[in-house]
Amino acid sequence: MRRIVTGVDASGRSCVVEETTFPDPADAPVMDVIHQTPTSPPPTRPAGIGEDLDLGVPPGIARWILVQGLPGVEAPMHHTDTIDFDTIISGSVELILHDGPHRLEPGDCVVVTGVDHGWKAGPDGWTASVVLIGTAPPQ
Repeated sequence: MRRIVTGVDASGRSCVVEETTFPDPADAPVMDVIHQTPTSPPPTRPAGIGEDLDLGVPPGIARWILVQGLPGVEAPMHHTDTIDFDTIISGSVELILHDGPHRLEPGDCVVVTGVDHGWKAGPDGWTASVVLIGTAPPQ
C-alpha cells in the first residue's frame, strides 16, 4: 500500500509532493496514520488552472462517496474546493497532474488537496472510496 499527497510546485503546477509506502501488515503496527489535516476546515486550495468543479461540499463538511469509472473513461483536468481522501478498491486509474500520470492500484491512497487533477480509468475500470472535506475557496 502506498500513499500519494498532491500539492503544487514553485510554478503553481500540480504535482506529487510526498509518496509513502507502508510496511507489510506482518511487520507493521495495527494502526498507522495515513494523513491528517493541519486545521479544521482544511487549508484553502492553491489557485487552479483547470475547470472549477463545484462538488457542493461546504467548508468543514465531510462527504463519503463511492466513485466508479468504466474502462478508459477520462475526467479532464479540474480543481475543487475540497480535500479528497481516495482509496482505490478495485481496478486501476491514472491520477493526472501537471507533473504527469500516477498509476494507482487497489490499496493505494491519494490525498488530493484541491489542486488541478484529472483521472483516466484503467483497462478494467476502477472503484474508489472517497471522503471529501469542504474547504473555503481561495480569496
